[in-house]
Parts: sequence; C-alpha cells; structure tokens
Amino acid sequence: MNTYLKSMATCLLLLLAASLSAFERASYYRSADGKSAATLKTALYKIVGNPNVKSYGSLWTYYYQTDRLSDNQVVDRYSYTKRYFTSNNGSAVSGMNKEHGIPQSWWGGGTTGIGSDLQHVMPSESDANSLKSNYGMGVVTSQTWTNGSIKVGKGTAGNNGTVQLWEPADEWKGDFARIYFYIVTAYEEKSLVQQQGANSMQNNTYPKLQPWAYELYMKWSKEDPVDERERQRNEVVYGIQGNRNPFIDYPGLEQYIWGSYKDIAFNASGYEDPYGNPSQKDPTATFALPTVSLTEGSTYTQTVTTNSDGTVTYESSDDRVATVNATTGLVTAKTAGSATITAIIGATASFRPTTASYSVVVTKGGDDPKPIGGNSYVKLTSAPADWSGVYLIVYEKESLALNGSLETFDKTYNTIEVDIEDDEIVVTDATEAAEFIVAVAGSGYSFQGKSGKYMGSASSSNGLATGDTPYINTLSVSGTGEAVVASEHDNVLRFNSANGQKRFRYYKSGQEPVTLYRRTETDTGISDMLSKQTTPSRIVYDLAGRRVSEVRHSGLYIVNGKKVLMKK
Repeated sequence: MNTYLKSMATCLLLLLAASLSAFERASYYRSADGKSAATLKTALYKIVGNPNVKSYGSLWTYYYQTDRLSDNQVVDRYSYTKRYFTSNNGSAVSGMNKEHGIPQSWWGGGTTGIGSDLQHVMPSESDANSLKSNYGMGVVTSQTWTNGSIKVGKGTAGNNGTVQLWEPADEWKGDFARIYFYIVTAYEEKSLVQQQGANSMQNNTYPKLQPWAYELYMKWSKEDPVDERERQRNEVVYGIQGNRNPFIDYPGLEQYIWGSYKDIAFNASGYEDPYGNPSQKDPTATFALPTVSLTEGSTYTQTVTTNSDGTVTYESSDDRVATVNATTGLVTAKTAGSATITAIIGATASFRPTTASYSVVVTKGGDDPKPIGGNSYVKLTSAPADWSGVYLIVYEKESLALNGSLETFDKTYNTIEVDIEDDEIVVTDATEAAEFIVAVAGSGYSFQGKSGKYMGSASSSNGLATGDTPYINTLSVSGTGEAVVASEHDNVLRFNSANGQKRFRYYKSGQEPVTLYRRTETDTGISDMLSKQTTPSRIVYDLAGRRVSEVRHSGLYIVNGKKVLMKK
C-alpha cells in the first residue's frame, strides 16, 4: 500500500472495531485444524462459503463502510486518482464502477452470490474496469494501456503462451492474490471458466488454480504482505456478510494449500506463518470494560490484560477530552466528549504486535434525574448514579424511538414516532409502547421491552438480538446527550438512517448516535386530568393554540392557562 493510504488507514484504526483476537480467530477456524492441502481448502470452504451477501445494487452503501478513508476518499485499488464520497446514502461515486476481482464472465455472469460478494467486488475507476476487460491477472511484459496504477497488455502465463493480461500496482498485488485465493476457496464448487487471456483456472475443486497462477500469486502475497487496512476491511465485511477471508486472517495460509507447507497440518491457535517468524504467535489483549464514563476532572486507570511480554504504550485519540499516561494507563478526564484509549503492545521474539482499545465518555456530571414513573420522558445529559428505570431509546434527528412492543427487535423500521419539545417527550399510549425497563444485570444493565422480550447483542457482528433472558450492556452518556449503550461484545447501539433501513441496531462502527429519555417527574406544573370532556370552567387548547372541544388523543394541553396532561 502506498505511504498516503497507509497513513490514512492508520487514522481509521480509531474508527473501526478491532479485529478478531487470537482466541476468537482460533475458534472461528477450529474445524480446519489438522488438515492440509486439498482437505484444508475444503474445510475452509465449509467455514467461509455461502456468505450472506447483500444485493448488488446496495453495494455503494456498504462501500462507505468498507472502502472509505478518514477524509472521505474512496479506496481505489485500480487507480491513483482521488475521488470522494459525497454522502453515505448509497450513491455511486462519479467515474467509478463496482468491479469484480474475478470477472463475471468466468462464472457465467450474474450479480447474486459470488457476483455480489464484498470480499472481491470493490470500487474501481471506470476506465480501468473497462480496459482490463475479462483478462486474467499476471505479469504484463508488453504494455498497451496504463493509468499509472494498473497495466493492460500481453505477457506469458504458463503453457498458455503470450496472452492478454492485466497487472495490479505493486502495493495491491498481495491484496489481489489473496482475493483470488479466497474466491477459489469460498466458491470451490463453482465452475470458473476463463473466457479471455490467460487460463488461470482448472475445472476442479483442487488445486482450482493453474500452477503458474498460484505460484505467481503466492510470490505476490509474500512480497506485499497483509497490512492493517486489509485486516480492517476484512473485519467490516465480516460484520456485513458474516464471513472472512482466511488468507488475510492467516498470512501465508496459501502455502499450506498450494506451497511448501502443504504437507504440514494447519493449527488455528498455534499457527506458523511461512513468511514470518514461525515461533511468533498472536497475543491476547483485552480491557475488562469496553466503555467507561467519567466526569470532568476525574481520573481512572484501566490496564490492558495480555499474555505478551511486549512493551505496552497507551494513547488517547483526543487529548482535549481525555489524556492518558503512556506508561501507567492513568486517564484524566478533561472536557465533555468521547475518546478512545488504545494500548499498543510491541512485538517480541514470541509474540506479534497487537492493540486493544476502550472508550471513555466524559460528562460534566451533575444531579441525577428525578424518580421514574412521571408524566414525561426527559433527555439524559449526565450519567445517573443508578441507571435502573423506564426509558425511550431515541434517534432525535428524525424523532424516532425504538419500538419496545416488538416480539423481534431486529427489523427495518423498528421505530415509533415521538414528539420532542425542549428535550422532553410527553407520555402517551404510543410512547409507552416504546418503553424499555432498564435493570441491573450481572456487571451491567439489561433492556426489557413492553413485549417482555429482552434487547441486546448476541455476538460481535452487526445486529439486534431478541431473547427471553437478559443481555448485558454498559451505559454512559456525554454532556450533549449522546448515549453509549455498549454490549459485552464491544458493539454499540446506533441508528441506521439509510433509506430502506431506518432501524436501531448494534454496530461495530459507523451509523448515527442515539439518546436516552428517562421517564421522570417534571417541574412544569403538569397534572393528570382523566376526563376527556371540556366544560365552561375548563377551556382547553392544544399546544399550537387551537381550541379543543373534545380530547381525542392523550397528551399535553393548555387548560385555563396551565399545561396539563389529559388522557383520552
């Protein structure tokens, strides 16, 4: 990867979730243990094959998560021209296409299944997409076109003679090699017949690639090793379609299938990297709490737990919000906001380098809201001493609350409309349907909806679980009211505002923040009036100043100059 993209990718580490720990990685791939060569390839196919791919037409929406740098630039592996996302609503970027790493014609066309798999369908300059055609990938020795990044022309490919080829830039060669390894593994049952240029494929399940192809691609994979940007994209794609590229998770894995390690059994937890130091292992690194809430001026220390003997250094993503002592991990809260505290663990003779992070939310502090059970819900702008109570989970920009009466929470438009006025929502029949009871659960809190079902996250993937037993959440809130409802799997409850989604869900990264409104007594002089009829001595107006002869909906009204809650 070029220097600019590498530096931008480093910035993204604070925005994206951390990749799988060694333990989780070993668990995910455990069924491949003890296998090698063809049997290993088939075992991996059973793990990563048949992903839950999204529709081809929606991919630009997902590219905003998978292929966006911190300055909104689109990551283009086919061109050095800089282009930028203008929004996150799924709009295509001008001058770019959705390009298949393995050409569509090789499997007979179509944009379902393999044709929509984010592991190899990526943004591309439209000219490069067109001119590379359906050629195989190889070394171009006689160039006919280039954009300064990729080359198109002729070259030799095994016993095929001189044929049409395209060649990626050096900084992307390993990435594309691992894409080819992924495709022939995740879709080993699919016939991949090359139509133009070099014949890269065999019509079988193993080795699937022609010898000239896998030998060249293994060379490229070694010379351009897996980098952090590639790891983070793999992680985000995993959150979207539920599968991973094992050749990114285990650098050099191709050698166990086609190369010099194919007679050695794969070991998911004790993996030896053929391209690195075989004695180095992936360390574990975790923080006990994924999110911590502090008030301005307070201090807190949370040290990383790791089995590595590497040097540990702590960093804060925003020293204006919270500083951290680089050696001890002592955090000092400065001003309201949120920051990420990261422990950087250096490499040793026994362990590779790694990182672990947790979030710090700093608030101004202040008194707790008044007791629950009143006539309105009031926005939380500071953390209460005890979070137990009745809440609405709200996306303020569109005045929507998560519908607590659902039997299954994870669905599009899982919302109820609410009326927000001066950080307050009046209790009505509709808002009561959106209520969640928050109670102590283990080391955190549970959310139980009006349906009696519990809301939470069952895994580190994007989603919103519904269950009959509590899920554990940790809670914090910033001075501006942004709430952090974090699961024990390190994803956070957010709102997806995209058209066709409009849903509350737990996400590993991105999406819109939510707020919490707590049911509470207020000092606004509101009192219940159970009668829905007006009388000569009871002149009723709605909040817009219109005279009301009969109350048809529960809510706030002005009665004889006083704000009153009337129930239908």
